[in-house]
Amino acid sequence: MKAVAISGPEDLIAVAGYEDAADLLLFDAKPPRRPDALPGGNGLAFDWGLIAGRRWRRPWMLSGGLTAELLPQAVRISGAAAVDVSSGVEASPGNKDPAKIRAFLAAARAL
Repeated sequence: MKAVAISGPEDLIAVAGYEDAADLLLFDAKPPRRPDALPGGNGLAFDWGLIAGRRWRRPWMLSGGLTAELLPQAVRISGAAAVDVSSGVEASPGNKDPAKIRAFLAAARAL
């Protein structure tokens, strides 16, 4: 799996180079430029329209700032068939919230 950090259209140029090396692509929000920023799990979304209607030679997943509330819109806009969630189901950094997990799964099942 290759995680591709996205904040603008220029970030999608590199995707072609990963398609021969990775079995799966994961589109995530580019982390902020702060010393405390993590490479992922920052709870940030990117403009899903940047990947809407695009086709790649590898399967892909959507990640970045997904919550139960945002999931339907994210999938509708991006066309994602698979998603990844982490901070969107946390009560605090690193602390998963069972109620948020249930809500996220319910939202995913409803799609």
